[in-house]
Amino acid sequence: MSLKISSESDLTLEVVILLILGIFMLIFGLLLFPIHTGDLPYNPDSMYGLFLVIVSIQIITMGRTPFGDLRRSWAVIIVGMSTAVLGMMACFIPGILTDIIRIMVGVILLLGGIALMFQLFISDNKAKTWIKIPGKVRQLIVACGLVYLLTFIAGLITLIPGLITDPQTGSLLVLYGMTLFYLAWCIQDVRRQYPDSMAEDGIGGA
Repeated sequence: MSLKISSESDLTLEVVILLILGIFMLIFGLLLFPIHTGDLPYNPDSMYGLFLVIVSIQIITMGRTPFGDLRRSWAVIIVGMSTAVLGMMACFIPGILTDIIRIMVGVILLLGGIALMFQLFISDNKAKTWIKIPGKVRQLIVACGLVYLLTFIAGLITLIPGLITDPQTGSLLVLYGMTLFYLAWCIQDVRRQYPDSMAEDGIGGA
């Protein structure tokens, strides 16, 4: 089947944000190798700040936080706007929030990975429901599990600098980006296979 560039895309906002996060992790992971050898300049504040901005967009537009889904209330939107501002400040003025922004990103990744993994297997409308449905839906369990595990590990190495070497971190981030692509593909495939109304029963969401 040929792809018409002018045709309307059916990608959901959730899938688009996952793809952006995947690209972010993949590019950063690949760049860490020349950064480690000193061939490229690197400012961690800008990297952490950009990550916070991407996460904030997800919070503001969907009510999806790194710790789970919340009702898209004004309080949630204000939190998302606040983290976006912090991320922008870290990008624009590197050095003023170095430790704060690193610890903030590390905590988000570490606790977020734990919380989402817990919800995946405890919640009645996630893995417990998906395992009963044959085909692509079951792949969501594997995709989510991998992403949440790597999220936890990424948080750990962010909070404890020097825990592993830069090349090892780069390899981990490349893998992280690939698993985010896999999760995005799984969600989009399930969305196409099942009506949107079924997402309320736990099918297709992550």
